[in-house]
Amino acid sequence: MEIFRNSALREELLRVARGEKRAEFVIKDANVVNVCSGEIHEADIAIHKGIIVGVGRYKGIKEEDARGNFAVPGLIDGHTHIEMSMLSVSEFARVVVPRGTTAVVADPHEIANVLGVAGIEAMLEEAKTTPLKVFFTVPSCVPSTSLETAGASIGASEVENLLRCCEEFVGLAEVMDFDAVLRGDPEIFAKIEAAVKSGKAVDGHAPLLSGCELNAYILSGAGSDHESISAEEAREKLRLGMRVMVREGSAAKNLRAIAPVLKECDTRNCMLVTDGDRTPKDLLSQGHMDFLLRRAIEEGIDPVKAVQLCTINPATWFNLREIGSITPGKIADIVIVRNLERFEVLKVFVNGREISREFRKKGKFKYPKHGRSVNAPHVSAEDFILEEEKACRLTGKRRKARVIRLIENEIVTEAKIEEIIGIEAPKILKAAVVERHHRTGNIGIGFVEGFGLNSGAIASTIAHDSHNIVVIGTNERDMALACNRLSEIGGGIVLCDSGFVVSEIPLPIAGLMSDESVERVLERCERLEAELRKRGCSLDAIYTLSFIALPVIPSLRITDKGLVDVERGEVVQVFL
Repeated sequence: MEIFRNSALREELLRVARGEKRAEFVIKDANVVNVCSGEIHEADIAIHKGIIVGVGRYKGIKEEDARGNFAVPGLIDGHTHIEMSMLSVSEFARVVVPRGTTAVVADPHEIANVLGVAGIEAMLEEAKTTPLKVFFTVPSCVPSTSLETAGASIGASEVENLLRCCEEFVGLAEVMDFDAVLRGDPEIFAKIEAAVKSGKAVDGHAPLLSGCELNAYILSGAGSDHESISAEEAREKLRLGMRVMVREGSAAKNLRAIAPVLKECDTRNCMLVTDGDRTPKDLLSQGHMDFLLRRAIEEGIDPVKAVQLCTINPATWFNLREIGSITPGKIADIVIVRNLERFEVLKVFVNGREISREFRKKGKFKYPKHGRSVNAPHVSAEDFILEEEKACRLTGKRRKARVIRLIENEIVTEAKIEEIIGIEAPKILKAAVVERHHRTGNIGIGFVEGFGLNSGAIASTIAHDSHNIVVIGTNERDMALACNRLSEIGGGIVLCDSGFVVSEIPLPIAGLMSDESVERVLERCERLEAELRKRGCSLDAIYTLSFIALPVIPSLRITDKGLVDVERGEVVQVFL
C-alpha cells in the first residue's frame, strides 16, 4: 500500500485521520453497514487520496449528506468467469460497476483454454482500462482433463511464474480435475504447491464429493468450493473447513437450497458468487452481485450477513487487504443505497471517486489476432452419423444407448439408457462436439434428452472448458451448416433450420466474447431465444449448450473425444 512506501503521504493521511486537517471528501451521517462488527451505525466516512482515513465525525473540503441512506462496502464477486458473460472486460465493467460491484476475482480459464497465457495477459491489460478491480486466479486445469482437446496448455512452471510475478493473481483457480487430485497426480500437486508456497488461496471444485473422498480432496490444499447443490453438501464442506461459495446464476441456482445453512451456521467461511453464470439480459435487468444480495435477503438471510457474504468474506479468503470493509486504511470503494432489502443504488464510489462522473469507456481494446479465429475443418452431415446408427436406420431395429438427460436449472446431468434408432425429435436429439483449435478432425457424437428443440440445430464455440464447437440438432444437415458458419464468423452461436442460418451471435474474441455493446449482444440473444422458442426450446439454451461438454461435472458429457462418463473418468460407447 502506498501509505507504507510514501512517508509524506502517510503523514498527510494521519493528520486527516486525527482530525487536524479536513478530508478531501466526507460522506456525512451515513448508516454504515459495518461488516466487521455485524451492525449498522451512523457515522461520517472521511476519504482522502482515495483512502478511507476515518469513520466517526469528520469535516471535509467537500461533503455529501447521506442521512437516511446506507453505506455499503463495494461488492465483490469471489468467483466468476468474465468471458461467460459474452462481454469484453471493459463492457462487463460498464454494466456491473454502476450496480455496486467494484471488484471481482476472475478465473480466466475459459480464454486460457483457447489462447493460453497470451489470452490471460490480454484480459489483464483490458481490465486495467476500467474502474473495476479485477483480480485473477491462475487457471489450474488447462486443459481441464485428458478427456477433451484444449487450444493451449498451462503447466506448473507457468502457474508458479504468474503467481510470483503478478500481484493481480491472488490464488490458484478451481482445481477441477478432482479425480487427478484423488490419484495424487504429480502435475496437479505441483500447481497446488506453487500456490501454497506463495501464500495464496487454492480454489476447489468438488461437485458431489463426500465422505473419505472429500477429506482426501481437502487434504490436497483446496480450500473453497462453489459446486454445492444442497444444504447437506454445503454443511459437510463447511464442517471440514472449506469456504463455501454459494452460486446463484442465470442457469445454476443454488441459493435457495443452501439458504438454510446460511441462516443456521457461522457464515464467515461463506460467500455469494456468480461463477460467471449471468446472461447479458439478467445483468441488465436484474443486476450482478446486487441481485445476489437481494436474493439472499429474500431467502431470509440477515441483511448485514448478506452484505458480509459478498464483501469482507471473499476479501478475507483471497487476502485482499485493501478492500472489503468501510474501515480506516481501506480503498474507498463504497456504495450508497436507499435500503438494503431492495438495494437501490444511489451512488457508487471507486477509489473515492463517484463513478457516474468518472467512468468513461476508453475505446475498444484490441485482442491478439490469433485469438480471433476458429481453426476447425469443414464438416458434412455424414460426419455426425454413428456406424451403429446407420445399421439401426437400415433395419429399423432399436438399440440400447446411453443418453445425456438434462436437468432444468442445474449443470449436473443424468445418464439414461434408452432404446433408440437415432434422433427422435423433440425427445431425443443428436449432440456433438467438433474440435476447433488444431484441426484434428475429432468429433464426439452422442444423444441428449430434455433440450426440447423440434427443428433445426444450434451450435456454439462456448463449450466448457476447452471451448470446442458444441452442436445439438434434430438433423445432421443443419448441424453441419451451423458448425461451418461458426468457422466463417470466427466463433459465436448459430441457429440453423431447413438449410438456412436463422440467427447468430458473433463472438470474435476467442470465440467467447463479443466486441459489441451489451445492448447489441442482448438484442442478438433475444432474437436467438425467440427463434428457439418457436422451435419448442424453452430452457436457457445458450448456457445449457455450454455446459453439456464439461467433463468434470457429473454424470454424462460429450467432448471431441466422445461420450464421457464423468464418475468413471473415461470415454464410453454410445450404443451398448
